[in-house]
Amino acid sequence: MNENIFYIDAKTKIVDFLTTEFSGTFPLKLQNRFLNFFPQIANYEEEGQKYKPAIFFTNNIDTVVKNIPSAIKIVLFTDANENMFASRLKSLIPFCNRYWCVYVSISETGIEYGIFRVINSIKDENLETILFKSQVLQEKSNKLFGIYVYAENTWTITMRSLKGRVVNVNFALDIRVVNNWEDEIKEFVDASFSKLRTSAKKLQDIKNMYRNIFRNVSRLVDGTICVVVDSDYKPDSFFEDGIWLKEPINLSKLFAQTNQYNEQKLTTMADVFVTMLNFDGITVVDNMGQIRAYNVFIETNMKLAGNIIGGARKRAAYTIINSKRPHIIGVYFQSHEGEMFYSPVKK
Repeated sequence: MNENIFYIDAKTKIVDFLTTEFSGTFPLKLQNRFLNFFPQIANYEEEGQKYKPAIFFTNNIDTVVKNIPSAIKIVLFTDANENMFASRLKSLIPFCNRYWCVYVSISETGIEYGIFRVINSIKDENLETILFKSQVLQEKSNKLFGIYVYAENTWTITMRSLKGRVVNVNFALDIRVVNNWEDEIKEFVDASFSKLRTSAKKLQDIKNMYRNIFRNVSRLVDGTICVVVDSDYKPDSFFEDGIWLKEPINLSKLFAQTNQYNEQKLTTMADVFVTMLNFDGITVVDNMGQIRAYNVFIETNMKLAGNIIGGARKRAAYTIINSKRPHIIGVYFQSHEGEMFYSPVKK
C-alpha cells in the first residue's frame, strides 16, 4: 500500500505569504513556478558544487538599491513573462557563493533578473542585515514590496519581508533545527569577545566581522566545530592532538587599536580563519578574539556525548559541552547537512 504525504500546509503558507506581502500582485504563473522550485533552495547543487542561494523578490529593485548605501546591481535578464524562471535562477545562483544576492524584480511590463550586493568592509554589516534595518525601506513598504528567501540550512528555508514578517519552512522530522541563526551566532560571538576591552564602536565592528565570517562559514563550509576557551587557557591533554599556533592570530588587533586598518590584510586573515574552520577537527579561539589552534581532535567519550543522533563531529561537540572542564566556554557546531548551534559548556 502506497501512502503519499505532502507538505500542503507549507504550500498554503507560502502562497499566503506571497499574496499578503505583495498585496495580491504577485503573478499567479510566477507563483506556481516558484512553488515548484522552492524545495530545491535548501539543497541546491550544480555539477557537484553546493550553494546556499539567497533570492530577493521585489516590485522595484532600483528603489531598493538606491536606498542601501554602497549597493550595486547587475541586470542579467529581462523577460516578458515567467517562462524562463527556473533557467534564470540556475544561471544566477552560483553568484551567491561570492556574496551576491539574486533578485527578481516584477513589474507590469515584465520580469527583471540580476544580482545585487553591498560593497563595503568585512567589518560592516552585510546586505541582509542592512536590508531589514533600513528605516527608509520599511517606511516605503506599503508600496515597495520585498521578500528575501534563503536556505537557513539543509532542512529550513526562511522567507523575510520588508514589512517584518518571517516564515520558516521546515522539512526536518527528527533533528534539532535552528530557525534563528542570528540568535545562535550572537551568543557565540559575544562569548568570543567577552574579555576584549575596546571602544563600543570598535567592538561592534569586530563582532560584525566575526558574524560575517561565520555567515559565510554556514554557507560555504560543509561542517565544523569552533570552541571558545578563556584567554588564560593552556593546552592540555584534552586538546593536545592538534596544531597550536606559536603566535595566536588576533583579527581584532588588525584594526581595533587604530583608526586606520588594512582591509586587504584583514580579509586575507579572515580567509585563513575560514580555511582553518574547513579542516577536519576543531578550531580553538579564545574570549579575546584570538585564533589559538586548528585541526584539533579529541577522544570521544560516549558517556559524555550521551544519546546523540549524529556522526563523529556531533559526538565530539557534545563530549566537549558535557565535559565540565574549566576554561572551556562554549562550542559552535555545524554539521555537513547544515545543522548548527552554539552551546555553553556545562559547569
